[in-house]
Amino acid sequence: MSNSRGSFWRKADFHIHTPLSYLNNEFGQDFDTYVQTMLRKAIETKVNIIGITDYFSIDGYKKLKTEYLEKPEKLKTLFIDEEIRKINSMLILPNIEFRINKIIQINKYKDGEKIGTESGRVNFHIIFSNEVSIKTIEENFLHDIHFIYEADPTEPDKMQRLKIDNLIKLGQRLKNEQPDLKGTDVVVGMNNAVVDDQQVCKLLSENKDFKDKYLIVVPVDEDLSEISWKSQEHLTRKVILQRAQAFFSSNRNTVEFGLGQKHPSLDSFEREFKTLKPCIWGSDAHSFGGLFEPKNKNYCWIKSELTFNGVRQILFEPEDRVYIGEQPALFTKIYAARGNYIDSIEINQIENYSEGKGVWFKNFDLQIGLELTAIIGNKGKGKSAIADIIALLGNAHVPAKDFSFLNASKFCQKGFAENFIGRLKWFDKNENTKLLNEGVDFTDVSRVKYIPQTYLEKLCNDENSGFKDEINKVVFSRLEESDKLGKQSFEELEEYLTNLVNQEIAIILTKIDSINKSILQLNNRQKKEYVLSIENNKKLKEQEMDIHEQEKEKIIVVQNPENDPNISKEQKELFNSATKLEEDIRIIENQILAEHNKLRLLKIELSEHKNFLSSIENLENSLNEWLSGHDDYFQKYKLVATTIFSYKSDKATINRLIRETEQKIAASENTLSAKTISTETGVELGLTSKLTHLTNMKLKIEYDLNKPLKEYQDYLLKEREWNTRAKEIIGDELTENTLKYYEAELTYVKNQLPIDINEKLDQRKKLIQEVYNRKKHIQGIYDKMKQAISNILMEFAIEQNISIETSFKIDRLFFSKFFDFVNRYGDFYQNGDDYLSNLVNNQDFNSEEDVQRFLKSLEDSNIRFKEGRELDFHNYIYSLGYLNPEYELRLNGKSLNQLSPGEKGGLLLVFYLVLDKDDKPLIIDQPEDNLDNQSVAEILVPYIKKAKKRRQIIMVTHNPNLAIVADAEQVIYMNIDKEDNYAVSFDSGGIENAVMNKHIVNILEGRMKAFENRRVKYTKM
Repeated sequence: MSNSRGSFWRKADFHIHTPLSYLNNEFGQDFDTYVQTMLRKAIETKVNIIGITDYFSIDGYKKLKTEYLEKPEKLKTLFIDEEIRKINSMLILPNIEFRINKIIQINKYKDGEKIGTESGRVNFHIIFSNEVSIKTIEENFLHDIHFIYEADPTEPDKMQRLKIDNLIKLGQRLKNEQPDLKGTDVVVGMNNAVVDDQQVCKLLSENKDFKDKYLIVVPVDEDLSEISWKSQEHLTRKVILQRAQAFFSSNRNTVEFGLGQKHPSLDSFEREFKTLKPCIWGSDAHSFGGLFEPKNKNYCWIKSELTFNGVRQILFEPEDRVYIGEQPALFTKIYAARGNYIDSIEINQIENYSEGKGVWFKNFDLQIGLELTAIIGNKGKGKSAIADIIALLGNAHVPAKDFSFLNASKFCQKGFAENFIGRLKWFDKNENTKLLNEGVDFTDVSRVKYIPQTYLEKLCNDENSGFKDEINKVVFSRLEESDKLGKQSFEELEEYLTNLVNQEIAIILTKIDSINKSILQLNNRQKKEYVLSIENNKKLKEQEMDIHEQEKEKIIVVQNPENDPNISKEQKELFNSATKLEEDIRIIENQILAEHNKLRLLKIELSEHKNFLSSIENLENSLNEWLSGHDDYFQKYKLVATTIFSYKSDKATINRLIRETEQKIAASENTLSAKTISTETGVELGLTSKLTHLTNMKLKIEYDLNKPLKEYQDYLLKEREWNTRAKEIIGDELTENTLKYYEAELTYVKNQLPIDINEKLDQRKKLIQEVYNRKKHIQGIYDKMKQAISNILMEFAIEQNISIETSFKIDRLFFSKFFDFVNRYGDFYQNGDDYLSNLVNNQDFNSEEDVQRFLKSLEDSNIRFKEGRELDFHNYIYSLGYLNPEYELRLNGKSLNQLSPGEKGGLLLVFYLVLDKDDKPLIIDQPEDNLDNQSVAEILVPYIKKAKKRRQIIMVTHNPNLAIVADAEQVIYMNIDKEDNYAVSFDSGGIENAVMNKHIVNILEGRMKAFENRRVKYTKM
């Protein structure tokens, strides 16, 4: 049972020379010293992969391997046991450096700046697998390579096999011919020998012993993105680059060039250069001081198991499997968040368990990969069991019914789970231990996020809000902490902001209600029926006045008989008394009329005082309620409410005005009284009593008058009564049912009413604008959410076109509620629903102007209101209560309610993988179940590859293709052997691991052949 954490970042130096490189050798000739110093420096610098490099040979690698690495006794003379253990764990590879027969112009740089160009030959590196024998490399490769020894114009070129002896022979001949050549024979030979890269590649490709056991690496000292392709060497350079599987370079631009990132597309790069070219690097050390210390700390890191096959994975994942720099970001992340990375899981039987219910988990100890771990296996072989157990031990807040293995109908039935104990170990050295029958503690912290298969299915098939709620959680996690306002969930924040806004809107709606009442009253005065009724009433009053004028003509004028000599003195005195009483009566009547007006105004004044007092009391109650509602705030920040907010109301003044007005009303009523009233100066009669008294006195006097005087008095009475009635008919502008009132009303309706209506409409429009702007404050939180995730969606989800939109939406109940107020007549007759839909659909409610335009279109419609519902309708329509800001996720143009369960599952997984800000381990059980192969490749894989860079992911899958295409760093193959009393076992390692490769191929061959992947192909062959 293999137990490997799989692929993780290993420090590599592919370019370490030996004393047998001959050229530029500064190591000296003591190979013991070289081996001891080099390997100790590798241990010290934590280098795990070393490319032992020599020119045209593997002599240095051969000596290191055969005389040291394969000789334990020799190693013991140079190293201590711990050092030997670390040396034996290293991957040491042969790297042969050739100089080929091509000359190209090479850009030269100093301190990052180009300083010129010069001609030079190209070096060509072949890094072999350590599994290829030295003999095979020498006899079937190196010694089959020929270099030109000399030429003759009349004969074929003379060639020599690439052997050190032949290079020495070449050096000797050249030195004899040119005595100025300096250096040993082998150095001169190596400096001048060149090989044909075409022959090198042919030997490698045609020999099955070398298949997938080598890397062709071309050193690139220049910035390839700045290369001019207009020279005559265009094809020469291109063919060299095409033959390369990788580049030796640490230049950032060259790295991006090799990954196709400088080209218009990856396809165009691959058409031109055949494959993507990962960049690797090394120190190119020729001296002890340069060992494993590349310039600018440009260390080379390879993510793999310590095998050549692992290193070779850089060809399939050239961007994700190699890094050049001080250290990969993952190291910093893990160090900073050790508590969010699982180290291992242990499961064992409790003491005295008899194994009567099966062996199951016995001494089960599994290391967990640092990035993506894929758990594979055949059906019923324990894949979901491990996911459930990790979730339980990590206290994932998932209901027990959603666990597929640890549930009451399976492993948690009596006799099973209670006999096993699990321990989850973390990189921060903490541990979580539980019996497997224990439940999740929802009051404790959840250290892992678990998405069981049943939970995902339930969310995606739920017609209610479960899916949207889960999306909301992820979106909320992306908000800046300062924007969360201390709230713990999307719903809590939304409710908090909505309540604040609704309190402000409620005040505005009170004003709108008042204005709506005024507008309805004004509109009623503008209606034709009303105007016609006023005109008719005016005509009636005019007719009434005409008739009254005719009545005046019937009054016979009687001359004042006061100067008639036939009237006695006594009669004259009585007449004068009656005349005086008539004048007094007129004065009293005017006083009564004035007093009635005064009393009317006083009662209005009293009502206003009482209403104002009531509004003060209501305001006080509201303020006290508001203060009580913020008790938590005042207590939290140790504040005294009255020092933050205080107010002063002078109700005593209003109460005094009420009392004074009530006294004035009582006095006025007494003045008008028909009773005798007491005053400070004595007893007085009320005006009505006075009028009665004076009238009775006048009647008595008139009774004693002679006929001429009585007739004159009767005439005066009729004239006075006519005048009084004329005044009643003519009236004034404020007295209803009078001619002047109707005239004034018609003048008002014609001239001032439209102005007043427009003024009220403008006031209402401004209030509606305030309501809309307040609602936009709620939209602001959605905009912040959009801003928080849009950049991430743009970066990671552009291929799937996942977008978030914030907008105002009409409540779906609006259409039914509308007809609670409106009869289906007028414009809403028969096709009323369509008419209303058109009004709604023709407007963009994200624009305040369009909202006002929508309201105006309703105003202009022929609406027949249900009895008594017109005001209710206007309060509903102008409250904008049916118009609310929402945010909506869309996948490829589809809204959430248009998505299939599979699309929902893909979207939710994308959110968990890319947007969820939580960086605790994410465990997903069979995410591909609702997705077809294409969706797995297009939706799931890209986001898994992004997410694993920032959090540990454990994924259960019955489709090993998902592990392959997502480049899982660790694959765990689970098995439950029912024949061996249900013993649980596993193998684990990287995709490149031979054991894991076999498991993957077996599953693919047995169940699914939809995918063919290069990394599986070569194993099968």
